[in-house]
Formats: sequence, structure tokens, C-alpha cells
Amino acid sequence: MVTASDVLALCHELGLNQVTLDDSALTSNNQLSSIDILNLVSLIQERYDCEIDPDLLEPDNLDSCAAIAQMIEQTLRAH
Repeated sequence: MVTASDVLALCHELGLNQVTLDDSALTSNNQLSSIDILNLVSLIQERYDCEIDPDLLEPDNLDSCAAIAQMIEQTLRAH
């Protein structure tokens, strides 16, 4: 099971230290740039040996660590 804390660790691994578990508008508040999102998705795909459907890469799925964790879980269940 992928948790919000797991996603937070990935963000911090990428140097996205401004991200916290309490954030609920990472893309809306421009805390994550498009490059940050690409790097995060790439790391997720590498770490979890999966491919995230581009259709899932929408703001609602990227606005918090919890939402990102749910997106990863959904991806892992689909494969």
C-alpha cells in the first residue's frame, strides 16, 4: 500500500522540500511546476515499476500527497 508519507518521501528525494502532508493544492498553488510533476511521475514509475496513464495526470490527482498515493494505488491495481 502506497501512503501519503511514501509520496512525501519521493517529493523530498527530488528536492521538493516545500511539499508537506498538509498541502491540498500543490498544482493549484503552483508549488509543483510542470517539470516537478514530470520528475515525480518518472520517479514513481521507476520506483513502483508501473506506467501511469496520462489521463490520470490531472490536478485533482496531483494536488496532495494523499491524492498522488491514491493515483499510484489505482495504477498498481490496474496492472
